[in-house]
Amino acid sequence: MASERSQKKGKDKWKEKTWFSILSPAFMGGKEIVKSPAISAEAMIGRKVEVPVSDITGNIKKGNTKAVFRVISCNGTECQTTFDGHYVGDDYIRRLVRRRKDRIDVIVRDVTKDGYNFVVKSVIVVDGKLNFSKIAGIRKNTEQLIRDKIRNLSLGELANYVIGDDITNDIIAVNSHIFPLRKVEIRKTENLGSSGGAQASEPESVQEAETPA
Repeated sequence: MASERSQKKGKDKWKEKTWFSILSPAFMGGKEIVKSPAISAEAMIGRKVEVPVSDITGNIKKGNTKAVFRVISCNGTECQTTFDGHYVGDDYIRRLVRRRKDRIDVIVRDVTKDGYNFVVKSVIVVDGKLNFSKIAGIRKNTEQLIRDKIRNLSLGELANYVIGDDITNDIIAVNSHIFPLRKVEIRKTENLGSSGGAQASEPESVQEAETPA
């Protein structure tokens, strides 16, 4: 009897919930990406969902990459989201580095044209061991390229840029005169929220040591 009562209670809770349609941001098509149950629209606000980037762009090569969206508002059972960032699985990065010789990590934080604090974390893999001068040159060029993109693009423009192939192609091109890069991955991006529209007075960049994954 107790088991039957608990089953009925569980079913009743599900009956009270409504299925909400979570949409991608307008700058990524505004299409449904997933459905999620909740007791109310208010309970959906702030909820995060992860979706393979290949589902958003149609690029099957991006199956290892997940885009993160956060619900910011609901109209009826349709919920609008913002882009919170994306990431590539650590296992994929480790496999990538093992096949090569050297790794350079570059992390840049700055403010978008429309005032969002944004972080881009990239991994550059090269064949052979590079001297300090070449590593410094690659890191400097990559950091400057990414910083310029963050500052001159809106959140929507930047989101589409970092989940596509253009950013990796640009990093390869800007460093081609120093050393041929075998592989570039944007391993993670983060939207840290609005800064009130002002550019950061002291933009941050972080340099990570080339430690084996």
